[in-house]
Amino acid sequence: MASRAEWVYAWVRSAIQQGRLRPGQRLREEALAQELGVSRTPVREALRRLEAEGLIEPLPRQGLVVRDPPEEDLADLC
Repeated sequence: MASRAEWVYAWVRSAIQQGRLRPGQRLREEALAQELGVSRTPVREALRRLEAEGLIEPLPRQGLVVRDPPEEDLADLC
């Protein structure tokens, strides 16, 4: 069975890929935890992993936001 952090990671990653979470959209730990019915710890772990992969990024005075897709990803879509 996957850990809660793994489950949250998969959910957020899927939401980004499917466009449910859009580029520039702010990701708040507390809101995600409440929406997914988990504590903030697995959300925090999942967001760290997504940041390391380059899917989200920290912005000054905004917190974590969904990144615009890299150009190579856009080329794959065409």
